[in-house]
Amino acid sequence: MNGKLSNIGKWVFGLLVLITVGLGVYFYLGLTDASRTNLFLNWGYILIILGIVIALISVIFTAAVKGVNGKTLLIAIIAFAIIAVVAYFMSKGAFAKPYPAGETVYTGKTHGMVEMGLNFFYITLGVALVSILFSVIYKAVKK
Repeated sequence: MNGKLSNIGKWVFGLLVLITVGLGVYFYLGLTDASRTNLFLNWGYILIILGIVIALISVIFTAAVKGVNGKTLLIAIIAFAIIAVVAYFMSKGAFAKPYPAGETVYTGKTHGMVEMGLNFFYITLGVALVSILFSVIYKAVKK
């Protein structure tokens, strides 16, 4: 069963790569008008949503197959929420950023959400690096 799922994942990934390469060639070979730009951006949004959905499904699938400790899951959800709240408050000033009156693409809210996402990534990266260092040092001291 695991081999079949692996093969399905490879084929889906290959299909998504082919579609992305095709859209990229279409975008860069032709005149870049608004419709092509919107098509390329919408494909990017679709890929982001697919990535999030696949990440959530894989976690749920793994938890169902291997079993999950409720305490560990609760700690992970609480840690995720704490990091999200800290990232939001770190970017609080970005939500009030003024933009010119004619600007329609970006708003203060867009800028704030981007900064929140970057802060979330940086915090998560820092926590991961500290965890790796702690693990390596702990294993070295334990021996």
